[in-house]
Amino acid sequence: MNRRVSWAVLALLGAALVASVEAHMALKKAEPADKSTITAPPAAVTLWFTQKPDITVSRLTLVGPSGEVRMGRLQTGNEMQLTAPVEGTLTNGAYRIDWQAAGDDGHIQKGSVAFTLNRAQ
Repeated sequence: MNRRVSWAVLALLGAALVASVEAHMALKKAEPADKSTITAPPAAVTLWFTQKPDITVSRLTLVGPSGEVRMGRLQTGNEMQLTAPVEGTLTNGAYRIDWQAAGDDGHIQKGSVAFTLNRAQ
């Protein structure tokens, strides 16, 4: 009987852990896509999430070979995305989009997306 109770308790704890992890907002996709190589500078950076991001705590930063790239005003394009126009000049090289956002539970999540710009010269 004790083994049944132990397994039941473990199963319940596992289910609670999965539910807790799934409650946090997560990044679904990005444009430019993670680990992609693009041949033209993007006009904007857009990230899609599993929940509606809270614009008041959300941030997008684009960092490239020459440092931080100037971005326009952050917006929620639809209920599940963040987008910001790229206003600075991009040269060939590696770039990183650092993001911060919070979803329904209010917990701030952070991450990054990397891409490479390689346009013919």
